[in-house]
Amino acid sequence: MKNKLQIQILEKELVKAVISVYVVGLIGFLIPYSYPFFVSLIPITLLFSLVVLLLALRSDFSRKRVIVLIVIYILGFFIEALGVNTGWPFGEYVYGDVLGFKWLQTPVFIGINWLLLVLSTHLIAAHRAPNRWLIPFIGATLMLIFDIALEPFAVATGMWAWSAFSVPIANYAAWWIIAFAMHWILLLKPYSTGHRVGYAVFLAQIVFFMILNMVNLIQWL
Repeated sequence: MKNKLQIQILEKELVKAVISVYVVGLIGFLIPYSYPFFVSLIPITLLFSLVVLLLALRSDFSRKRVIVLIVIYILGFFIEALGVNTGWPFGEYVYGDVLGFKWLQTPVFIGINWLLLVLSTHLIAAHRAPNRWLIPFIGATLMLIFDIALEPFAVATGMWAWSAFSVPIANYAAWWIIAFAMHWILLLKPYSTGHRVGYAVFLAQIVFFMILNMVNLIQWL
């Protein structure tokens, strides 16, 4: 009982930290003077979000779970490298310098983004799904919703750029299929705790993107 209470207290503190960081980030992005600085903080914010999730899940860690997380990171990176260098399966796009050091024309940090998204959506899906076999479907759908919200922000900040005028439909289809597969991998060692933090990380980012996308659209009009 004491251990369960400690986990609940930790999760509440982590949720507060997530909300605080993204509120500060939103304010920083809305102020023109501080905008470039906060763009440079994008990798740090993503890393912070992943660390928060891992802290929430630390009581469930095992060697096999760590291996699963490493596999998802590696898959995420090499799928993106394949996409950048061949145009398949997402479409023709290139990465900017926002996400830092690149290998194979791909930021090594992009695997962190995949891992972060798969983990946060897995925690939500595991909490909401009536049975474990629906977790990949719900998780992949949540990730698709996330990508739709992310794309305008990513292009506006120079994270990446598409050769086409708009984001190809193939990108969204491939995103869902790959996310579905990654959720199946994570299902080998699912997590039973941390869903509050998963909700906080996922929703904080969605709200963050939606507000900034609306501001950018208003300014464009």
